[in-house]
Amino acid sequence: MVNLKKLAATVTLGALLISGTTPGYAASLTDKQKKVQQQQQKNSGEQSKANASIQKREQAISKEQQEINKLDAELQDVINDVAQKKAEIRATQQKIATLQKQIKQYEAKMKAQEELMKERMATMQKNGGGSIDWAEFIFGSKDFGDLLTRMITAGTIQENDKQIFEEYQATKEKLAKAQAELKAERDALVKQKEELEQRQKTLNKKMKERAAKIKKLNAEKVKFESKLMSLQEMESTLKSQEKAIKAEMEAQRRAAEEAKRAAAAAAAAAKKEKQQSSNSSASAASTPAATPVASVPASGGMFQRPSGGRLSQGWGAASGANGYTFHNGIDLAAPVGTPIRASQTGTVTTAGWGGAYGNHVIITHVLNGQVWTTVYAHMSSVSVSAGQRVTQGQHIGGMGSTGNSTGSHLHFEIHRGGYSYSSSSAGNTVNPASFF
Repeated sequence: MVNLKKLAATVTLGALLISGTTPGYAASLTDKQKKVQQQQQKNSGEQSKANASIQKREQAISKEQQEINKLDAELQDVINDVAQKKAEIRATQQKIATLQKQIKQYEAKMKAQEELMKERMATMQKNGGGSIDWAEFIFGSKDFGDLLTRMITAGTIQENDKQIFEEYQATKEKLAKAQAELKAERDALVKQKEELEQRQKTLNKKMKERAAKIKKLNAEKVKFESKLMSLQEMESTLKSQEKAIKAEMEAQRRAAEEAKRAAAAAAAAAKKEKQQSSNSSASAASTPAATPVASVPASGGMFQRPSGGRLSQGWGAASGANGYTFHNGIDLAAPVGTPIRASQTGTVTTAGWGGAYGNHVIITHVLNGQVWTTVYAHMSSVSVSAGQRVTQGQHIGGMGSTGNSTGSHLHFEIHRGGYSYSSSSAGNTVNPASFF
């Protein structure tokens, strides 16, 4: 009985203990869970705020980068314009130098012709020139040229001397024309220099604006990318193109002469063969005539597709996110090393590394008197050199992702005329796809 009582007492005590402690312990756990949940919610809120702040900052950085890209696009157009103006000034100065040389030659020729004509006129005066009123001709004339004109009009110059005086008149007219052209070119040079000065001021202003934006980003330790091709690179390209145009035209002239000689040789050979065959006409009559072979054109169009790969971006308006609001060419995407070939026969203007294009090749073409330019950019390798003449379809390098590029592709441009880049308009580029 005692044991049963003890057991009952123990059970009762345990029940009391359990019933007395369980509600307090459960409450303690609930409070802790609430605190943990509250802390988690607080952390989550702070994380959301942090993420929102980061996202906002990234958007701000992106906006700043886009502003720099937009400014770069405007700057690139000004840089190109300044380079073009300098090229125009060089061309005008060369014209002036050529005209000055021509004028000196004409003046020297006229002086020699005048001396010869003075001798002829002295001879005329001695030999039967008494009937001519020399005083009226001499004192009534403004200058020596006017004297000759009066005498030719009056028919006082003999037929055998007339050619001498007509040649003099022709030289005088050429001199006057050259002097007028010289004045026009000098006036054009003054205007070009004024325009260059204005564009240079614009360039300097925009460069300062860009430098201030970049300084601000550097202070905030913000990474940015530049899409600019420098003025020096633009000038170098334009100078190289001037040489390439002359070289290409000279190469075409030599090729035409060679073709002419070959045609003459073929004609002579055909004539000789005809003469030989006429001696054996009977046997020739029994011989079947040879079937003419048609020549195969080098390409189906004026320009051929320079490489394989898919079209990843076309020619036309762009968003401006990459530093240009107009895409001047087409992008053909393919693996690194994919062969790139010359789109048309021409002379290499530039071959190597340069600015936003990375490894690139520029080729000058002259087709039916029209200058064309093709550009091949972001190459992994270049297998031609400046000044080299290439034929259509010739291997010039491999595809890559050099310069301002985010993946392996070929950026290809066609310019009607010399190279003239614009990041905000088509400029003188045409859609390459229209030629393939």
